[in-house]
Amino acid sequence: MKHFLNLLLAVLTVSVFMQVVFRFLIEQPLAWTEELARYCLIWITFLGAAYAMSLRAHLSVEFFVNSFPLLGRKIMAVLAGVVSLSFFSILVIYGFQLVSKSTSQTSPVLDLPMGFVYLVIPISGIFLIINLLANTISDVLKKEGESHDDPAL
Repeated sequence: MKHFLNLLLAVLTVSVFMQVVFRFLIEQPLAWTEELARYCLIWITFLGAAYAMSLRAHLSVEFFVNSFPLLGRKIMAVLAGVVSLSFFSILVIYGFQLVSKSTSQTSPVLDLPMGFVYLVIPISGIFLIINLLANTISDVLKKEGESHDDPAL
């Protein structure tokens, strides 16, 4: 996923650069570059959230949770997991409904099916669920004194 996100970021960067060059230097703006940049940013945002979940890179306030003994921290991890799982499940269910309702609609300039643009919502929801389950299971199985090997740090 990291490589796909890097590819999307490169496409976004080139698109915005082309828009600036064509708008301000050549004075003939390209309409499709703005739309492509917008859709790349949407995909980067949703998939980046799932990737950050896999790295445990989302912000969290652990002061309150760390004041509990190990069993309390495990219970809190499961409760947080259940709440997050509920939200991510809503993303998947309603995301697929949105995709199915918007397949006939096309984007104004690129003429892409909008269902393709919205497809990132359920896809990221599925990745978020998978990463959440892996992280929650890891938290529950963690023994006293163990820490996570955080590749993001």
